[in-house]
Amino acid sequence: MLLSDLLDRPVLCDGTAVGKVIDARFTLTGRASGPLAQPQLLGLVVGRRRGAAFLGYERRTTNRPAVINRFFAWRQRRSFLVDWGDVLRVEGVVELSPDFTRWSAQV
Repeated sequence: MLLSDLLDRPVLCDGTAVGKVIDARFTLTGRASGPLAQPQLLGLVVGRRRGAAFLGYERRTTNRPAVINRFFAWRQRRSFLVDWGDVLRVEGVVELSPDFTRWSAQV
């Protein structure tokens, strides 16, 4: 499955809509640089609005214009990260475990 197949899919928990997939978070295993580093899916970012996700503005260490920062904070204010282990299945919609945890989407 490609990441583009997941983006904009509805996310449900116990049949109730909680948002849409707007982004994904990955972690690197192995060496931090070079050909041996392997990306692994950490989780999905779920939000109410579709679109261009965060465009990197969720990173706290990124220097950015204050106006753009406020706009993206407002636009994605209810977004959260769901651990990939809390995803039960992906079949047209993304179904979450009833006891999933909402993590901060900021890096």
